[in-house]
This record gives sequence, structure tokens and C-alpha cells, in this order.
Amino acid sequence: ANRYPDHCTLERWGTLPSGRQILALRVTDLGASNQARPQVLCSATMHGDETAGYWLLLKLAEHLITTNPGNILKDLDIFINPLANPDGAFRRGNENLRSATRGNAANVDLNRNYPDPDDGPHPDGHDYQPETKIFMRAAREHSFDLAINLHGGAEVFNYPWDTYRDRHPDTDWWRRISRDFASRAQTASGRGGYFNDRHNGVTNGHDWYPISGSRQDYMNYYHRCREATLEVSNRKHFPAEDLSQLWSWVSPALLGFINEARLGLHGFVTDRETGKPVAAQLSIPGHDRSNSDVFADGNFGNLYRYLAEGEYQVLFSAPGYVPQWRNVAITDGHRTDVLVELERLEAKR
Repeated sequence: ANRYPDHCTLERWGTLPSGRQILALRVTDLGASNQARPQVLCSATMHGDETAGYWLLLKLAEHLITTNPGNILKDLDIFINPLANPDGAFRRGNENLRSATRGNAANVDLNRNYPDPDDGPHPDGHDYQPETKIFMRAAREHSFDLAINLHGGAEVFNYPWDTYRDRHPDTDWWRRISRDFASRAQTASGRGGYFNDRHNGVTNGHDWYPISGSRQDYMNYYHRCREATLEVSNRKHFPAEDLSQLWSWVSPALLGFINEARLGLHGFVTDRETGKPVAAQLSIPGHDRSNSDVFADGNFGNLYRYLAEGEYQVLFSAPGYVPQWRNVAITDGHRTDVLVELERLEAKR
């Protein structure tokens, strides 16, 4: 952040009882005039002994800032949190990761500690941990549109739900981007056995094994984000000498996933009379359920919906306004822009 002030700022999301901080880098074109941009979260090492993602996300930040591939920083706000569980990673001091453990300082598995859409609050029987509270606050403050959470222990792209047997309404989209991710990783590695766990590198969370309290389900259900879980390597405590090779294998897939935030349906919703932004709801009746609809940002009126290729009848609505239908065509690999001006309901006399 000090070296690249035009493209990076450091955010301190919270301090743990140990004194260690949860930190994030906001990587974007800070000089761009358009402040209404999709917000993408990349996070790693919420299990302290799954260490590869820690270095990979630091490398990602540096790569984005120094190369700005496809001028992506002009279009996106990318938040990079490389170490979500510093107490677990640096279990016995700040000098090395050799004693890293899965849980936090209280030995709680943070990926079972979130409110669950099926099992409700505190599904693991523990109070929300300091790390969990910090991330829940960050999710409220930033309204992330797309997210990925890096783990280790397998090589697979895991999409929601973890807790429900039923599929996410946008499963066709999830399947497409998960297959794209796996294919890019396999190609970059020379298809030498990397990233082919489960169904050739792809799995639905519940199909793999159901869990409650995952951050993935929390973000998708409670914040209407699209978050996936990436198991980046079958070696949890990853050897440092192999990190550069792992980056060369996974970076094309990771960058491809982040680029998805630039695609799909991008909309602005305003008041027809005043031109001011409206925090409208975008829903697809007959399609949406389990909080898969999205809302426009109240400050800018911008919203983003990621959908499989096809045609959709989309409903924009907000209290005090006449609902408005739009026919929207989505094409894979492209962006569809929609400007919606909502008309106020006439006041009753």
C-alpha cells in the first residue's frame, strides 16, 4: 500500500484479543472517476494450517497492481485478505508457520462458526469468534458481489450449498464457472495430475460432505454474495520451494474467476424524477429462492447479478415505486448493461 498508493490501500478490519490484526488490501484504480464498481473478496487461511493461500494472495495483490491485466482495476474493487486466522497460523509465535493449526486461539473451526441458512445461529455450539465477528462486519460494510475463499487439503472448486441438499438457483452459472476454473488450472499445470479431485476438479459442497456454519453459505445466503470455496492444493502445510510453481498453475484460473465480476448483468437503478439512486431489488420470479435475489447499492444504485447464459424476465422493485419488468439476455463471457428508472407511486389522496 505504501509503494503503490494509486492502486492500493490497507484496511484494518479488526484486532484480535491476541493483538494480531485482520488486514485486507483494497486493490483498485483509486483515480478512476466511477466509484460504482463490483466488489470482489479474496480471502485465505481461515484454517491456520492451510498455508498456500496466504502466499498466493500476497502474490495476487502484487500481480494485479504491477500488471493490471486487461485494465481490470478500472472496473473492480478487489479486497485481498491473505490471512483470516493469524492466531492459528502463527500458533507459537510470529517467526514461522511450523506450528500452525486449523483452529483459532480457542481451537474453534472458523468455517463452522457462521450463521447457517438451515441450522440457524451458532450451528457449532460456540459463540461467534472474534475472527467471525470481524468478517461479518466487513461483509456488512462492503457488500461484496463475488468472493473466493482459499483452503488446502484437496484440489477442487467447491460451490454452494454446503448445508442444503437442494441446489442453488444459479447452479447452472456455478457449474459453468467452476468448470472454467478447473480447466484453466489443469491446462496451466500441463494436466499433470493437478486439480482433478472429485468430479475432475469440481464439486457441490453438500455432495462432497455437508457442513453447517460455513462462510461460503453465510455469504451467499445472508449477504447475497456469490462466494466459492477453493481447495488449492492437497498439501495443507505447503512447502515454500513449490509456491512459485503453484502460482503458475492456479493464477490463470484465479484471475479468470475474478474477471467474472465484470460480466453478467450490470445495472443502475434511479428515481425517474430526481435521478437519485434507489436501493431496488432485482428478482427473477419463478427462479429465485433462498435469497438468491440481489439489491442495488443505496449510495450509487448499482447492482450486479451473475447468471447462466439465457433470457430472463427480471423484476425491479422498491417500496414506494412502480415495479418494472425487463427482458434481459445473458451471454457467457459478456456483460449486459441495464439502466432502470423507477417511477414513484402516486400518493393516496
